[in-house]
Amino acid sequence: QIPRLSAAHKIVPKLEGLTIEDIKSAFKYKPLPLKDKGIDKIEYEGRQLITGEVIEKFEFHIPLLQSGIGAVSYFVKQLETICKVRGIHTTLAPLLQTFFEEILFEKKTNLFDPQLVSRLGDSDVAEHVRAVFVPLIRAKTTQSETRTTQQEALSLAYWKPFQVTHSERRPVIEAGKTLFNLVPCNRELEVAVATFLNKRASDVAAFAKNAGSQCLRIDYIAGGGRLAFYTPDFFVRTKAGNYYLVETKGREDKDVPKKARAAVEWCKSASNKSCKWDYLYVSQSVFERLSDDSIEALARTCAPALQGVIDEEEDKAQFPLFATQIEEETKEKAPDAEGIVEQVILDVLPDRYRRASEHAISLFRFLENKEDMHFGPVFQPLLGCLDEAARGLMLRKLQPSMPGFGQEQKAWFNPYWDNVDNRDIKHYQNIARNLKKTLVYRNGISPLGLLRSCLDYAMNDN
Repeated sequence: QIPRLSAAHKIVPKLEGLTIEDIKSAFKYKPLPLKDKGIDKIEYEGRQLITGEVIEKFEFHIPLLQSGIGAVSYFVKQLETICKVRGIHTTLAPLLQTFFEEILFEKKTNLFDPQLVSRLGDSDVAEHVRAVFVPLIRAKTTQSETRTTQQEALSLAYWKPFQVTHSERRPVIEAGKTLFNLVPCNRELEVAVATFLNKRASDVAAFAKNAGSQCLRIDYIAGGGRLAFYTPDFFVRTKAGNYYLVETKGREDKDVPKKARAAVEWCKSASNKSCKWDYLYVSQSVFERLSDDSIEALARTCAPALQGVIDEEEDKAQFPLFATQIEEETKEKAPDAEGIVEQVILDVLPDRYRRASEHAISLFRFLENKEDMHFGPVFQPLLGCLDEAARGLMLRKLQPSMPGFGQEQKAWFNPYWDNVDNRDIKHYQNIARNLKKTLVYRNGISPLGLLRSCLDYAMNDN
């Protein structure tokens, strides 16, 4: 029974309980100086093009913020924008006033002091306001999302049949634990998971691919604030009567954390006393290490990876100042790599690899001094580069010696079976199949793991 739920309804965020004591505790910086009034005008001279004679003069007054009161309103609007909260002027304005008058600067002052007014337009003041107030506002803001039932849950037995076409890139497999006679798969990891659900997982009663015209599509807010939809891969029902919404991921994309959060909320809304839904996020690296034969064990194994993906989205949201994405900061200034990797190594990397390395360093620098933080997100930018390098190495080393076609090529990919334990035969067959897909069709899975298997086979097998 697949529930049909409405789009997420977001309750307007509300700022509660922020006090001046919170601000004093959060201000851990050296107070700023109140300097003499700086330049607040520009003198302009217009000269004759040929002779250079001065023919006109103007004086432009350029105060960024005309008054202390105006500055408070300006910063309230900026903080509302970055924190996506509205209607907090009444609460925030007096706190900002006290912050400017008593906390931020070396000596106490007031909003009508010309020195203070001249300083409020400076960049160091703006950065301190953002660094102090943004985390506090986010911590004190409450919001919730709910989904309501649009129509009664519909059994998969009533879904309309749909046609699929088998190809090398989009394989289709037969399965016995599904209402449909075929399971379409978009990549090899889906084939592996479908085979696991159909044959290995003893606690799975039934499963189905989420495909066709009636497939479940979950809404989420993508980058830039646009509404988007994504389609999870499988539905699974266990013999105990529990349900899983399964998503398989080989390579990450930037919207994965947003999709995961939306799917988790969907499962919460779809669950009731008689039916419990859980979101199962199956990453390729975790699935390859699985040794158990049950979906409950797979769910336990994959739980940390899912939490890491969700936390990655929260970590981005907590970045200081007004940065919305780590990538924006790395474009402006290279991160401090001292103690991690030598700069000379970064400088000789191809652009894509250097950007990924700098992204990872930025994430590490942000997380290293925070308590109770895990470093899973730090490694995410590097995975694609490592896979690409592993694939390139295998292509360069092995493709020149691979026969072009026919029985010679088939024999070239067959492992040697002399003195091989029968329990290892299937393992070697899987490696050979994946190696052929990598070298011939360029669509093999887990290049880094495959490279490791190739090296192990070459060095340790007789």
